[in-house]
Formats: sequence, C-alpha cells, structure tokens
Amino acid sequence: MNYRHAFHAGNFADVHKHVVLLTLLEHLLKKSAPFFVLDTHAGRGKYDLQSNEAQRSGEWRQGIDRLRAADTSIPLLQRYLSSVGSTAQSYLGSPLLTAAMLRENDRAVFVERHPQEANELQRALGRRKRVSVEEGDGYAALKAHLPPKENRGLVLLDPPYENDTEFDDLANALRNAYARWPNGIYCAWYPIKQGNADRRLRRTLIDSGLKKLLISEFNIKPSDSPLGLNGSGLLMVNPPWQLDEQLRELLPDLHRVLSPDGAGGVQVEWIAGE
Repeated sequence: MNYRHAFHAGNFADVHKHVVLLTLLEHLLKKSAPFFVLDTHAGRGKYDLQSNEAQRSGEWRQGIDRLRAADTSIPLLQRYLSSVGSTAQSYLGSPLLTAAMLRENDRAVFVERHPQEANELQRALGRRKRVSVEEGDGYAALKAHLPPKENRGLVLLDPPYENDTEFDDLANALRNAYARWPNGIYCAWYPIKQGNADRRLRRTLIDSGLKKLLISEFNIKPSDSPLGLNGSGLLMVNPPWQLDEQLRELLPDLHRVLSPDGAGGVQVEWIAGE
C-alpha cells in the first residue's frame, strides 16, 4: 500500500469532507424511509493522532485541532465536533461517523481494499446490525450493491489517487453507477493541486450528460501553488434540495478557522443542471 491515510487523518481536507458528509446524512434523516450508504474507499475508520505517522506529518494540527480550539457556536460544526470527539488522541473517519447516524432500518456497506485496513475497520465498528465491511475493490462494489433495495441513499467515493488514472477511473465509476441507480446521491472527493486535473474531471462529467452536479471546493492555498495539496474538492450528483445554500453559509465560517491568514477560499457552484 503506497497511500497511508494515517499521515493525513484530521487534516483540513478531512474536516471539509466530513462536515459535508454529515450534512448529507442529516438530509437523508429528514424522511422516515430507510436509506443505504455505500462507502467505496472506507479506510480504517479510526486514526490515532499520536501515532508516528500523524505526528510526523502534523497535518491534523491545521485541521481538526484548529477547529476544536476555535470553540465555534455554529450548530452543524458543533455536531461535527461532537461526532469526531473532543480528544486530541484520535480522529474518526467516514465509516464511524456514518454508522453513528444510522437508524434501526438504515443500512451501510463499507469497502476497503487493503486487508489490514479492512480488519482495523471491522474492529473499530464492532458488531452492528445492517452494517458490513467488505475487503475488495471499491469501484467493483458499485456494480455489486447498486441499485440498493432501499432506493434512496448516498454513495461516498474517496479514492487515494495513488496513480495517474484515478481521475478517469472516478469519472467512469460515477457514470456507470449513475446509470445503475439514477436516484442516488453521490459524493466524490478529489484533491486540488497544481496541474488542474480536477478541472478535467469536471469537464468529463459535464460532457457525459450527468445532471445536477454541484461542487464544493475548500482551498487553503492558491489553486496553482506547487506545494502539495492546495485544496479539497467534493463533487456531488443529485445533492439534496438547498444543500448549496447551506454550504455557502457554512463553509466560509469554517474557512476562517482553518485558514486564519485568509489564503485560498471557498467555492460552491452548480456545474450542470441545478
């Protein structure tokens, strides 16, 4: 395994991604009908921020640690902080955040390719009804699990971008998954770095004819900076009604906390068919 999320857990991109994830789940909880969540690249679920990897990178100090210290009064951010916990010892990933919000009749499948990470995820989740961990390819899981019997829910795609084809792989996966399940909400994370690969992803999906495409981008550096990860992007298909307005109100406040020097910025934009 080349990519190790333990180096990056709790960084600004995780905070952006998981705040939006909880917002999406809250929208699904507004209706009584059960829903399904598929997390295609789930990771281990819980990360030790005192580990050698986390301490070496220190990325969490500019992410979750900075937000915890801000003592925010914004309700959604307070709920997020309550979900991930107040201790600097650990950080919860998307599977544990999702599982904590499921009701008795909701269901989730968490897919992780790497055996050790999948085992750690199963250990972190424990035994839960209607929650399962699968070791395997996340993109293949889209075909195996879609459409779900619930016919409403969310697919989270958070690939590691270990190779040069990942943006193309993600675009193909989204097109094929949407063809199988056009009712689903899809949320795909992508890195914003110098080179504009993320812009090519946008164009590919627009040209594919997908409708209702919303992006949420959260930059802590100029998008053309050559110094690593400049920002965090989320591309959503079929986002819930008024999610765009909610994020336009929420994310600037989050940006002021995580980028106190004002570098970068926030963008919430429909790129196809509001």
